[in-house]
Amino acid sequence: MRLAHLVLIAALPLALVAQERRVPADELPPSAVKQLSASLAAASVHRHHLWRDTAPVNVDGTINAYIEIPRGERRKFEFDMHANARAIDRVMPEHIGGYPVNYGFVPQTVSYDGDPFDVLVLGPPLPGGRIAPGIVIGLMFMEDEKGLDAKVVLSPVDGDGRAPYQLTAGDRDTIGGYFRIYKQWEPGKFSRVPGWGAAADGHAHISMTHAFFRTCQMPDRPCRVAR
Repeated sequence: MRLAHLVLIAALPLALVAQERRVPADELPPSAVKQLSASLAAASVHRHHLWRDTAPVNVDGTINAYIEIPRGERRKFEFDMHANARAIDRVMPEHIGGYPVNYGFVPQTVSYDGDPFDVLVLGPPLPGGRIAPGIVIGLMFMEDEKGLDAKVVLSPVDGDGRAPYQLTAGDRDTIGGYFRIYKQWEPGKFSRVPGWGAAADGHAHISMTHAFFRTCQMPDRPCRVAR
């Protein structure tokens, strides 16, 4: 019994660290607040705007993902807020290769870098420039030169409303490996993938980044949202 107590005490700090890691920060940096304001201004010229006016969550609980880059694509598309459409930003070098997963963002969100919250959709290539609903199955923690840059992982929905894909160890190795190196060719940029979270972590980040979108629209001050 005494040994068991010692093991429990020794493991407690690690458990606390893991628990803290699951909770997304509730403050949006001033630079991201400013970027949100600029994005909303750019979107204002459109009566309907894909990022501004598409709900992040559907009535059935699925998450909307706007696909910027299909799986296997080397062209790095990014969403142009003013044009309300994606545009080619750059082309990944051959030695880096194409994206190993469909890549895009969740509408009506803003992440800690000021961009919409990123999404990775498993499965075969999906058409770029469209909304694809999916089921949250995990979260990839990531950091880069701009700060925190986590990405929620979705599975497309099958005909029965279920997730046909799961985030396997092989997926984590392939996707994580790519995002660890995909900025190495760009001077002054870096990326780290310190670990992975569960579906609950993904939902928590979507909720937080949507709350940022709804409440952090004053560019002259930091923004903290209530949990």
